Amino acid sequence: MSDEYGQYLSNHYSHVSTPASLERKKTWVLSNHGSKLPPSPDAVILDVGPGFGNIIQLLHDKCGYKNVNGIDISPEVVSVCNTILPGSTKLVADTVQFLNDHKEEFDLILLLHVIEHVPKTEVLPFLRAIHTALKTGGRVILEVPNSAHPVTGINMRYADFTHHVGFTDRSLEFVMLSAGFSDVCLYGCKVPRESVARGIQRAGQDMVEMLLGLIVRLYMPTKPSILTSILAACATK
Repeated sequence: MSDEYGQYLSNHYSHVSTPASLERKKTWVLSNHGSKLPPSPDAVILDVGPGFGNIIQLLHDKCGYKNVNGIDISPEVVSVCNTILPGSTKLVADTVQFLNDHKEEFDLILLLHVIEHVPKTEVLPFLRAIHTALKTGGRVILEVPNSAHPVTGINMRYADFTHHVGFTDRSLEFVMLSAGFSDVCLYGCKVPRESVARGIQRAGQDMVEMLLGLIVRLYMPTKPSILTSILAACATK
């Protein structure tokens, strides 16, 4: 494990560890990805890089999935997640090896803000290992910062020292297809309208992104892009 991940949560993400922030992330996941979750409560789900464990908790406690687990290379992350849901998360020295050792085991694998932390030369082997670990017909759901966003792209690409690579919709689609996935669906993540304040924020973001889209099309008229600050993909094995 790289030293930069030993205390990753406390050193880099303590500002989003408040109960309110963690609850908002649950709402975000259900709003943006809920329709893509497996229908069966017996689905086997793996969260790679589960952070504070709030999504594992959401899927287990609120969504009713019985087989939800996580893996991480950071002892701190594993400790936090196992406090939230005891026995849920395993410390691994080599994520790719773990995935290759669990061939066709999972119905869904979550990669929420993970692959931007993977060195560029290792992205395709990593995604191919994800493909290997999924059952036939299984899905992977990814989130990454959108480097194409004219306002937030550069900041999100470089604000985290552990980011190795940035993605746009086209580069994300390319690596997913190259890793062997089919039915690759790309979409922008939106702020859920869970309150009046969030509704106003969402309306403002939608307006800004519409204007930015018009500006981008002056430069790339034949290549419309997804311009939300967070980019997502759902793909099938």
